[in-house]
Amino acid sequence: MRNAKKATSQIVLIALLAALLLSLAACGTPGATPTNTPETGPSGTPQTTPSGGAKTGLPALADLPAEYQRETKTEAINERYAPRITTLENGVRIQRTPTNTEAGDRMLVTSWNNVYLNADNRGCTACHTLEDALADMDTYHGIVTMGYETEQTVANCFGCHYFYTTKLRDSIHAIHNNSDEFEAMEGDCMSCHYLSDDGDYLRWDYVKYDVLRGIAGIDADTASQMASFSWNQTEITDHEQMFFKSIKSAPEEWWTVDSQIPDDIWDTWTVNVTGDMDNPFSMTIQELVDTFGTVTQTLKAHCVVNGPGEAMIYQAEVTGIPVSRILEYAQLHDDANMFYPIGEDGYCYNIYTSVALEEECLLVVEMNGEKLYADQGAPISFWGYELSSGNFTKRLTDIQVLHSDGGSWDFYGDFFDPTYGDDFNKPNSGVLTATSGQIFEAGETIHLEGYIDAWNEPITKLEMSFDKGNTWVVYPIENATTKQWVYWNLDLDGFEEGSYLIRLRATSLREDGTEHVQNYLTNFMFNVQ
Repeated sequence: MRNAKKATSQIVLIALLAALLLSLAACGTPGATPTNTPETGPSGTPQTTPSGGAKTGLPALADLPAEYQRETKTEAINERYAPRITTLENGVRIQRTPTNTEAGDRMLVTSWNNVYLNADNRGCTACHTLEDALADMDTYHGIVTMGYETEQTVANCFGCHYFYTTKLRDSIHAIHNNSDEFEAMEGDCMSCHYLSDDGDYLRWDYVKYDVLRGIAGIDADTASQMASFSWNQTEITDHEQMFFKSIKSAPEEWWTVDSQIPDDIWDTWTVNVTGDMDNPFSMTIQELVDTFGTVTQTLKAHCVVNGPGEAMIYQAEVTGIPVSRILEYAQLHDDANMFYPIGEDGYCYNIYTSVALEEECLLVVEMNGEKLYADQGAPISFWGYELSSGNFTKRLTDIQVLHSDGGSWDFYGDFFDPTYGDDFNKPNSGVLTATSGQIFEAGETIHLEGYIDAWNEPITKLEMSFDKGNTWVVYPIENATTKQWVYWNLDLDGFEEGSYLIRLRATSLREDGTEHVQNYLTNFMFNVQ
């Protein structure tokens, strides 16, 4: 048996050797069909033989300069992939991708950011506005629209989605993966992300200015000579520039234009004041005004989920009925420690009664000298000085004051960010009168306006960097009150043609006296042409 197996193995080995010899003979046999000839390459393509006899897919070395045509190819690619310029409805021109000014291999590819980074087609607002994205969702989502020219970005999403059960990463990936529109755009992971050297998928919108080429840098000493800065706390926002955040009722019940408000609304809208008190009552708006009178204050409205650099903030001159007078009239019980301002849609964040008094809260009925606007909570809304506008109940119908052992939901921008172990948007700063990527005329003064705010913490300084954070121009803010925002003006002169980036970093003062520095910096890119 052993000899039989050995004989079989020898036969198999001999057969394999014979097959190998036959194949080698065929390769070298005259008349056999070659896979390559001096005239053709592996697929029949023309093949040249440079000096030295080696066969390659390139032209002869002597012909390379003429055939490669580097300048002609670069001109064509620069034209094809030039940064996109769009014109907004207000006539402002926007170029979100900088024109590259950094030469490589002695050749300037001005469209480098699009050729190699596909920059114009990356990021949330490359495909849609955030407003359109919310309105087009298959399930209901509240609406936020900007009044100022600041573009709403994904930064506005994290305030809520850091803390709600539905994490943004889950919903965003599912929506895009199931989207026919996204598939038609040939979107993929890199449409929204940037792959770091460590293999991490970072948000493109958060890192793009660190990887895009062509952004000019100006050191702080030079920039300070080119910039003129001032600030005030009295700036009032025009109605058209106020942000709108929808209430919780069905959209058909929203009031968004003043013509929807009945003329006799002050005589028909009733506010009920009930709870642990000796004198509960109900009054129309007109009766409230006649009984308690009104006061006029300058108050800021700053949304608690306003993302870093976003524009969910404004300031107005408001007239309203003091809550303190209402509570005194109601004769509260000593243990009535919780205040509930309830809207027609059921919206309510209860706060301690003491907070409602300390913040000098009002039932606002007029704004900027007019009846309260429809899109700002007409006919009557609850406001307070330092409180976030998340505490501002629109279309108020009820005030309840009760005893409660629960906590107070007074918001001062205190949303915790696990990445930094600190607040994600406090303090905050932003540009309000221009859109990132805006094109300004060369030779003219560039005028920008913006805000700084930290709700209940006073602002102490604003820093600006014109070289991606390497050096900073420091603008001290002295003796600012927390009751109003800090509104700044900036004039820039002497900027040559090119793309520039301003990074803003605000600092406020914590209750314990330590500095509170803005974690997520605000980025504002602009072009001079």
